[in-house]
Amino acid sequence: MLDVQMSNTHSPSDAAFAISHHSLDQHTSVVTPAGELDLTTAPTLKWTLAELIESGHDRLVLDLSAVSFLDSTALGVLVGICKVLAPKGRLALACPHQSVLRTFQITGLDSRFELFETLDSAVDFARGDTAR
Repeated sequence: MLDVQMSNTHSPSDAAFAISHHSLDQHTSVVTPAGELDLTTAPTLKWTLAELIESGHDRLVLDLSAVSFLDSTALGVLVGICKVLAPKGRLALACPHQSVLRTFQITGLDSRFELFETLDSAVDFARGDTAR
């Protein structure tokens, strides 16, 4: 399990950013960022997702349950990952908190991403166990 931690120095609360992932099978991984996904931390998310794709994981679940804030830089990373996975892979986002979900709704990206209220639902979709 990869666990990368970065200090989020621009935040008044001086919150830490962490990201971890675990494989469910040879094609499916769950990635769990914690803290703020912004200009400072989005590159770590991009690197983590790109490494997983490069290693053959084409069904990714992003568990956003521990994300407190999401900015346009992070959204750009997710759009880019979606394009990379589009031919054959899947990206499912577990987005249980209204504050983070609202970011997708305001930007109109809620229609572009597969958003789920629970991690289990997102995993089922990523694995192909359910259709959308």
